[in-house]
Amino acid sequence: LIESLLLNIINFESLIATKAFRVKLVSGGRPFSDFGLRRAQGFAAMQASRAAIIGGASSTSNTLAAKKYGVPVSGTQAHSWIQSFDSELEAFRAYAKVHPENTTLLVDTFDTLRSGVPNAIVVGPEMEILGYKLKAIRLDSGDLAYLSKKARKMLDTAGLNYVKIIASNQ
Repeated sequence: LIESLLLNIINFESLIATKAFRVKLVSGGRPFSDFGLRRAQGFAAMQASRAAIIGGASSTSNTLAAKKYGVPVSGTQAHSWIQSFDSELEAFRAYAKVHPENTTLLVDTFDTLRSGVPNAIVVGPEMEILGYKLKAIRLDSGDLAYLSKKARKMLDTAGLNYVKIIASNQ
């Protein structure tokens, strides 16, 4: 029993740390965040967050792990936030109002290129009028390479070349 428990703990944490290190290598030194709390529960969530930080993640979405291990916490809008409003645009505006200095909009809840990115392009200039800037958009599903290239072109054409594109999904 003890051997099984010990192996499960060590193997799980080694798996997460190794994956995080591989992400760090392919990211070319750009920061990335651990969002593992979305996929793990209970004690495993804390283990995963710690292992991801050890492997090279620069922050975590797990607020308890961030507090316990002294690492930065990060996060963005959730699909459920967007769906709780009457429209995606209304959700984006509300989020920008609540988080004006750190606004990252999740653009793939309905239709990334026909709804999400165009609505982010509406909110970006509205934020500028108030003295803030849209920090980023987040892609969480679909062909991330294709969508990020299309989104980049749309953002640049709209004069929002400073807006970063964050990819999540698995």
